[in-house]
Amino acid sequence: MARPNLQSIQSILGDLTDPFKDKSAYKLALVQNAWRQILGEEAYHKVQKFSLHEGVLHVHCQSDSLRHELSLQRSRLLLALNEALDSQVNLEEIALR
Repeated sequence: MARPNLQSIQSILGDLTDPFKDKSAYKLALVQNAWRQILGEEAYHKVQKFSLHEGVLHVHCQSDSLRHELSLQRSRLLLALNEALDSQVNLEEIALR
């Protein structure tokens, strides 16, 4: 009897996501998940829109107070996001609007 070809779940998921890794929507989803992980659900829901263009994350905040707090912590947030993204996406700057 032939032995089944067993693969790890990580390998299977890697095979499924490989074709999408260069797509901007995939990269944006990774950034949004990292944002949610670092800042939490409340800060995530106070953002109207995220967009990513040439290494710049554009964040459109609903709250002026959130935008102000994020601007004070911009460099720490950028460092934390890049660390959480683990070289899958390289952010150079965060633009708050």
